[in-house]
Order: sequence, then structure tokens, then C-alpha cells
Amino acid sequence: MSAEAGAALRLVRDEDAEYLLASLDRLSGREPQLVEQFYALFFERHPEVTQLFGKHSLSEQEEMVRETLVSVVAYVEKEPWLQTNLEAMGKSHAEYGVEDGMYGWMVECMLDALERVSGADWREEYGPPWRGALGHLTDVMRAAGARTSEPSAQ
Repeated sequence: MSAEAGAALRLVRDEDAEYLLASLDRLSGREPQLVEQFYALFFERHPEVTQLFGKHSLSEQEEMVRETLVSVVAYVEKEPWLQTNLEAMGKSHAEYGVEDGMYGWMVECMLDALERVSGADWREEYGPPWRGALGHLTDVMRAAGARTSEPSAQ
């Protein structure tokens, strides 16, 4: 679906849902390390994004990562509020200056952080479902952000 028309959430495959939930279960208790690893990778690989986070405290950054994990669980559980929440986040991200390519950077850094923090608990088959889920969720956000930045049709 095009950004102009919006992006609707599609259903997650059962097998992917199982892998996503299993990997989150194995990650339990390591969220602080995930936050630290994610932002270390993100800022190291893409220093140009640090200006977008300068005003956010560590606790706010932790909340942003927690929202990502909650969104993945909500996606698996087919929560009805997720579409609206992602669209609102996409609009706010566009207002903060987040550009399309930055979403892909986030996905890659989150995947690497998940794998590093999970250590021996990470299984290779977790990667594709995470890439798919994060990619799809950020597509919804990106589409909403694009609509925000378009000139009004009225």
C-alpha cells in the first residue's frame, strides 16, 4: 500500500509470532542492556541522529525502546489500538525531523542489539521475524509521517 493511502497492519504469521514471543521471553530482565546497546550502536553508526535525541533523558530513551517492544507484542496479539498508536508515533517522528531512511537504520541497530544482548539465547531463526515485524511497524509509521508532511489537500 502506498504512503499516500496509508499503511494498514497485516497479520503476523503464527510461526513468526512464536519466534517473536520466544525471543522476548529469553530477553526478559535484560531491557536496560538492550537500551544501552541499541543507542550505542545507533549513535555510533549514525551520529547525525544524535541531535534528534539530545533533549531526551536516558529514562525517555528507555521508554522509546520499551514502546518498540510493546508494539511488537501488540502486533503479535493483534491489538486493535496498535494502528492508531503507530500512526500517532509516525506523525510525531516526522515533526521531530525523522527521515524515511532513519527507520531502516533503527531496524538494523535494534536487530543487532537484540542479538548481542540475547547472547547464547539468540537463535538464527529469530532474525527474519524481527526484521519483518519491525519493518512492517515502521512502514506504518513512515506512511503516517509522510501524510503529515504533505501539503493539505483542502
